[in-house]
Parts: sequence; structure tokens; C-alpha cells
Amino acid sequence: MNKENVLYRDRKDSKEGVHPTIPDSLVCFVQLLRPRQWSKNIFVFSGLLFYNGAFSLSAVMKSIFAFVMFCGISSCVYIINDIVDAKRDMLHPVKRNRPIPKGKISVKNAVILVFILSTSVILPSFGFNSKLGAIIIAYFILNLLYSFKLKELFLVDLIIISTGFVLRYISGVAVLNANIYVWFLLSVAFLTFFLGLNKRKKEMLSMQDCPHKHRKALGEYSIEFIDAAIPMIMACTVVSYILHIWHEMSAQYMLITVPVVMYGILRYEQLTVKKNYGESPELVLLKDKGIIFTVLLWGLIYFLYSIALKV
Repeated sequence: MNKENVLYRDRKDSKEGVHPTIPDSLVCFVQLLRPRQWSKNIFVFSGLLFYNGAFSLSAVMKSIFAFVMFCGISSCVYIINDIVDAKRDMLHPVKRNRPIPKGKISVKNAVILVFILSTSVILPSFGFNSKLGAIIIAYFILNLLYSFKLKELFLVDLIIISTGFVLRYISGVAVLNANIYVWFLLSVAFLTFFLGLNKRKKEMLSMQDCPHKHRKALGEYSIEFIDAAIPMIMACTVVSYILHIWHEMSAQYMLITVPVVMYGILRYEQLTVKKNYGESPELVLLKDKGIIFTVLLWGLIYFLYSIALKV
């Protein structure tokens, strides 16, 4: 009997022998939603950067609504991904502790939660803004394809993840009817592709014996390839950001933020190499003082620049 079947049998036995209490079940359902990863939806607020009335209450509330909707639909995607990967996640040193592979939440209950949550997100999104609703649907369908097939394809898996972040940015722009800046969009795409490469590297290092058994695409990656690709993607991120400032914003003074952005990227790479944070970028955003300082400093500079334009 192979390791996967043994783990699956043990999960069934533990499920039949122990019935979680109601508080435990609630905790498991919250874990299933992965609220820690909602920080990724902060890209929705980037729409405020390019809106003339960015500091108006109306604009902020619209962005908050889009953020909440993306938190809901991204949780649906996480649940579906956990359902599809339940058996393979049992082989992963961290993911095997998630509620579904651990047997604390049944697949049936998880499917019901997806239906309720997706309906509660998609309908209000269309009612609030048809563009937002369309983007939410596109994000959901794209990630369904990712969960069932596309994540098994080399590099395509990272392109899909990166596209998800681009859709977050576009949704923030759409609810405000602001302009889409192509170079900024590309900088978001390259930055999130960079994060994805580091995540794949960490997954390979944590599953050195059988990375391809956890995910077919991991068998196509190599540490050498990722180490060669990361500097190129880092450079593309910085260059596209500079072009955004110079050509799209025509804001030469904002070039002072380039060293801040470079520090943030290099700081993240250092944490990935020295502390193995690559598999959980949301933890870095929430816990590392260097990254938090970078985000706050960049925001402060942009805020002061916006005030200066109105004086």
C-alpha cells in the first residue's frame, strides 16, 4: 500500500472516530476560507492611485466593497483548490494540516459553502457594478480552470496566478471608472510572477523527494531554472514601474520611490533565501518590519505627492 493510500485511510479512520465540536467546526470553516491570504487582495486598492477623487469617502467605500468581494471569491477558489488537491495535500508537510485533507470538513460541506459564498459574492457584485461582476466571474472561471487543469502546466500555472492579481488591479480601477495604466499593470504582473517563482522554489525544497507527486508542473521546474529566472523578472518589475512613472504619470519626482520599490523586492528575496518565507508571501506582508516599512514609506511618498499636486 503506497503512502498516499495509507494517509487517506488514516484520515478516514480519524474522521470516523472523532467528531469535532461546534466551536472546532467553526474554526475549521474559518481556516478553510484562508483569511490570512486576503491580504493579497490589497491590489484592489491600487485603483485609488489613479483616481482624481481618491481621498473621497465614496471612492474609498467603492474600493472597500470590491476588496470584500474579492476576499469572498478568492476564498471560494481556495476551497475548490483544497477539494481537488485533498489527496495530494496529504503528502505535503504543511498543507496536510488543512481542514479537508485532515478530514475535519467533508467535501460535501465544502461544496455547499462554495455555492453559498460564490452566490453571495457574484450577485451583489453585478448589482453594484457590472464591470466588477464580470471581472469576478472571469477570476472565478480562470481559477476553476487552474484548479482542475492549468496548474499542471509548466509556467502556465504562474501566468494564471499573476493574471489573478492583474484582475484585482483592474477591478479596483473599474469600480472607480479610472484609467488603466498598462505599464503599472505589467509591473503588477511581473511582481506577482516573481512571488510565484519563489513559492515554487520553496515547494520544491520542502518536497525534495517527490515534488512531481504533489503537482505535476513541479517536476518541470528546477532550482537552477528558478534561480536564473528570478533576476530577470525582478529587472522587468523595476523597469516597468519606472516606465509607468515616467511615461504614464509624467511624474519625475516619483522616481524617488524606485529605490523604495527595489529595496522591497530585494528584502523579499533575502527573506526567501535566508528564512524560507517564499511559500507564504502573505506572511511576509503582514509580519516583516522591513516590508511593512517599505509599503508605508511608498504610500506616504505617494500621499505627499498627491497633496502637492492640489496645492
